[in-house]
Amino acid sequence: MPFIHSIAYNLICCRKCLLLAFFAPLAMLLLAAGCSPEKSEDPVEIVFWHAWNGHEGKFMKELIDEFNRTHPHIKVKASSFVIGDKLMAAIAGGIPPDVATIWDWMLPTMGEAGCFMPLNNWLAESGITKEDYLPHIWECGMFSDKKYGVPTTLNVTMLYYNNNLLREAGLPPNQGPKTLDELTEWGEKLSKTDADGRISRIGFMPSSPFIWFWNFGGDIYDPVGKRLCIDSPANLRALEWMESFYRKYGIDNYRRFTSTFGESQSPNNPFYKGKIAIWEDGQWQMRFIQEYAIDLDYGIAPIPTVIPGQESVTISGNSFWAIPVGCPHPEEAWTFLHWLISPEQSARFAAALYNIPPMEEALNHPAYQELMKTRMKDFVDLLRAGRTRYVPALPLGQQLTAECNQVLELVFSGAITPKEGLATLQKRLQKSLDRALLDAELYKDLP
Repeated sequence: MPFIHSIAYNLICCRKCLLLAFFAPLAMLLLAAGCSPEKSEDPVEIVFWHAWNGHEGKFMKELIDEFNRTHPHIKVKASSFVIGDKLMAAIAGGIPPDVATIWDWMLPTMGEAGCFMPLNNWLAESGITKEDYLPHIWECGMFSDKKYGVPTTLNVTMLYYNNNLLREAGLPPNQGPKTLDELTEWGEKLSKTDADGRISRIGFMPSSPFIWFWNFGGDIYDPVGKRLCIDSPANLRALEWMESFYRKYGIDNYRRFTSTFGESQSPNNPFYKGKIAIWEDGQWQMRFIQEYAIDLDYGIAPIPTVIPGQESVTISGNSFWAIPVGCPHPEEAWTFLHWLISPEQSARFAAALYNIPPMEEALNHPAYQELMKTRMKDFVDLLRAGRTRYVPALPLGQQLTAECNQVLELVFSGAITPKEGLATLQKRLQKSLDRALLDAELYKDLP
């Protein structure tokens, strides 16, 4: 998805010293206010910015209303917002909310720049540890040893396939492709073109490069050497395989066809309409199928790998809740946040969103058990088995995703080769990472 870098974003994410200039006067004012002997009987009002609308926003409101009823000394005032520049500007201006939702790719950049309060002490005092989370989730969003946010819910990607189209192509239904060769072969058999060579149905088109990097044996970042490894031979093989799909049909042909796609969250979703036979998507898609395509005969399967004797992996993504530096009521903010991430609330919230709660205890909570009787269990099993990874938490902000998308566009259009594309990514992003690491070293001792 496209994002716009604002002046505020550059201010807060490039130099921690600028943040100190903003927040030092505010901190003095807050400290002075805290010395007043007068105490109000009114509840402390905290501001919560979240990112949910529709039925999801309605359920979030129900949770907030419940908290306000059960915690009379705190009143949460919530509003839905588009995550991005508004939050960045509010933090830079010294008027942030007390609790905010933040995308996973934004958390390490803004956190390491001093925008969010580390939650380590609060988590420790509450008895919340790494062992409470599903495998690899504790480290998600962490670049250093500081936890600047806690995950809201989790999303996991698998392959969805249309059983009716498999039968039509003479392929076995109710079992997805088990190997990469099968996936490639099935994609060709399921694709259709008209007499003019124009695409009328896509069998399969790979879309997430990180998933395929991993399943070709590659990676993105080496935390020991603090070096990116984007241009590795394994990643090159993965990108060459991805590029072959677009080369076969032509990028213009592909763009022409995809321009006919309807909205994803509507009855006109291209998968529901049989325009795509196999595609990568997350577990939330099952809820929309129930709503918009109840009669769709579909199945789900793990992402295949080329590595012999090794189970495949997939991507896990999520958003976070964080407490911005300079917020008026950090202690009350943590009280609310601690309640929100507790197993019962987490289970209920994840179930309402058709997402996955990040803690094992929440998965076992009665509020989530009905979902565990559905195909949701297949997604959860991948998490429990440690077969999910996340995009590494790097202080690069949106740059990793944005530049990767730009290079993929050039590769798939034939403007540059896969090898040239990965070399370009490696050079650009390593330069930015080196600069970010230097900044972190220069300002690590600043409060």
